Amino acid sequence: MSAMRNDKGARSVKRLSCSLFFVAAGVGIGAWASSLPLLTAQAKLDKGQLGLVLLCFALGAIVVMVNVGRYLDRLRKVSLISVCGSVTFGVAVSFIPNIENQFVLAGIVFIAGAGFGALDVSMNTEASEIERETGRHLMASFHALFSIGNLFGAFAVGKLIAWGRGLHECLMGGGGVVLLMALSTLFVSHRPRKLPPHKDASAKAQASTPFTASQRLLIAMFGVIGFLAFLAEGGLMDWTAIYMVDVLGTTESNGAYAFAIFASMMAAGRLAGDYATKLFGHVRLLQFGGAICAISLVVMLTVDSMLMAFGALAVCGAGVANMVPTVFAAAGKIGAQAAGKAMATVTTMGYSGLLLGPAILGFVAQAWSLMVSIALITLAFALILALAAYLKGRLERYKRAHPLAESFT
Repeated sequence: MSAMRNDKGARSVKRLSCSLFFVAAGVGIGAWASSLPLLTAQAKLDKGQLGLVLLCFALGAIVVMVNVGRYLDRLRKVSLISVCGSVTFGVAVSFIPNIENQFVLAGIVFIAGAGFGALDVSMNTEASEIERETGRHLMASFHALFSIGNLFGAFAVGKLIAWGRGLHECLMGGGGVVLLMALSTLFVSHRPRKLPPHKDASAKAQASTPFTASQRLLIAMFGVIGFLAFLAEGGLMDWTAIYMVDVLGTTESNGAYAFAIFASMMAAGRLAGDYATKLFGHVRLLQFGGAICAISLVVMLTVDSMLMAFGALAVCGAGVANMVPTVFAAAGKIGAQAAGKAMATVTTMGYSGLLLGPAILGFVAQAWSLMVSIALITLAFALILALAAYLKGRLERYKRAHPLAESFT
């Protein structure tokens, strides 16, 4: 009985620590994204230079994501990498306001992206481990904490700007919160978590075993879905407000409200995501999300009404909310003891969509129109629906061939 209580207490501590990392990552990204106009003004960046700065952040994240998975699976010290990543992210973000040279700025932003990349892969790997240990669907609730942290970071920066504060206060405040929450995990759990000795050797052996052909195919397919989901999610976040103003002719404040509606429904959808996953399963949830999002965007494109656009974005936000958590949870289940390696592959493919998506959509909007860009996002959701339908059969065959594999329902 005492051992059961100890195991339950250890799992609770592990879940709390992982939750703090998700909130810290959300606050940091929210503060960083909301401070970009201030950074542009202070560093005197034009749109092209700002694009290069953002590219440096994305490249730093992707370079680390590609490589960190193998170390997660070998070391089995997930929280240690989460702490290192979040501290690097928080310190680099806090240091950005003090940089005047644009080349040095690009380097610091690259380091900030690298820190975030390490944090992102490790915290999602840990969330996947917690799901396997508890036998419960929890990934969506962790990502809901990220969304809530994101909204908090953006809101805090907005209030600081309204009070007349500048880039130093915004980014140093956001970086400080990331550091504080990361360091607080050291008090929650006094040492980096590690597998028990009698399991450690077995876990390392399984982690070093190459994936089978069927595992590689499933991970790659979930990676493609992650790419499309991130592309669509990032595209909507970047272009929703502009669509409302340029195409529907609303005010800039209504454009901001449109973004807020979409982001808020994403957060609400993730809060209900674990129950939805339990009810429908991973693949069916992707199918529902793809269909709902595609239909809602078709409505927004064909109906010239601000209120209908608000409603369509609300439905779309709820539909897209659990696509990324579902992809990460499924990758962790397929990877099993090599979850870090599987997670690294999926996160790298996903964030490539987040990196390339806004640029591709911007080019299309410039060459044709913003409505064509939104139509491409609609197509991405339709492709997610089609791929999820194909995956359903593949996963059923995988389960028959691997009866001990974890269920995707």
